[in-house]
Amino acid sequence: MNIELNPNLDVSALAEQFASSKRLRIESLLTTDSAEFILENLKNNTAWHLVHATDGQAPEVYRPEQLESLGSQQLQDIYAKVHGAASSGYQFVYKFFPIIDAIQSNQLPPSSMMYQLAAFLNGTEFLRFARDLTAANTLVKVDPQASLYEAGHFLNIHDDTNDKRSKGDGSIRRFAIVLGFTKNWSPNWGGQTMFFDSPHSDRAESWNPGFNTLSIFQVPVLHSVSCVAPFAPKGRYSVTGWLRDHPGKSRPDLGD
Repeated sequence: MNIELNPNLDVSALAEQFASSKRLRIESLLTTDSAEFILENLKNNTAWHLVHATDGQAPEVYRPEQLESLGSQQLQDIYAKVHGAASSGYQFVYKFFPIIDAIQSNQLPPSSMMYQLAAFLNGTEFLRFARDLTAANTLVKVDPQASLYEAGHFLNIHDDTNDKRSKGDGSIRRFAIVLGFTKNWSPNWGGQTMFFDSPHSDRAESWNPGFNTLSIFQVPVLHSVSCVAPFAPKGRYSVTGWLRDHPGKSRPDLGD
């Protein structure tokens, strides 16, 4: 099916709100059918990987077949090590699916939801919306990945200053985006996106997971995803990424 923006969005009003704080939560971003289509596929047709930070540069990634082969004790040991490291330094653990990498390696057919979503986010309609919303007329692409936070998953405070998506990529992160596809989430279950004024701030702005939402914020900014509680009965589904500039590249379809 076609993934479409909600035609009733008041882009001018949203742009005015965004201009004042450089971050915004938008409800009902897509048509209802589009959002339901994405959620259904995230829940039932996604080969989730597990990732966590390490002491070195590269994160540790467990592919779906590796996850299946791990025993319960091995998984417990991984989480215990990750949680121990998180108490005193930067750490994260969650499930994800690398949409762009899968497309580039021909692992996703054009008929798949992930392929269609990447095409939509990089298409004329969404990028025009993003440019109008942010007043940044040099945005040329988005690099989405799917994410799933389950019990014990979190993302410690950071500011998204790592510009490069991959080696040799000359694009620059301008705005982080989180498309939420989580229904009926209780604040008691954690998983909130949190914004901080400083690394040791005594207060934060908190956004609860939601369904058919767009959270967008200019980077760098200090933020985190709070730990999903061990008693959370389900996962937090989203599609995340960055709106990017790329010096020397343009979008003729957007009038460049």
